[in-house]
Amino acid sequence: MAFTEPFTLGIGGSTKNLVRIDSGRGASEYLLTEAHQEFRAVIRSQELKVESDGRKRIRHNLSARWTVFATSTVPQLVRIASVTFEHYFGDDVTVYDDLVLAVADQMSSGNIAKLNNFES
Repeated sequence: MAFTEPFTLGIGGSTKNLVRIDSGRGASEYLLTEAHQEFRAVIRSQELKVESDGRKRIRHNLSARWTVFATSTVPQLVRIASVTFEHYFGDDVTVYDDLVLAVADQMSSGNIAKLNNFES
């Protein structure tokens, strides 16, 4: 099941509606191009190589890219944010989801500011 379309990003109090431009092979790509900037999101899920003990890992990733186009006086600027999580095939999804949501809960504006200040 795909994410809703348009895929929305809230940037600085403004809603950006990204249109799906590609899907398939366990991935979808969304895009919004404006006069001076572009927003792109990629959502993918994939099975990783089987590990030496025979178990298989699953990886899920959501990434967003904000490109501010270059001008005659300012170079292009690219901002990227992403989240990746992995689990073993057959893992208890309900329990695993608790871990992912606990990490997501830590992404408050205060904690993001701490990361930007190299705090750990």
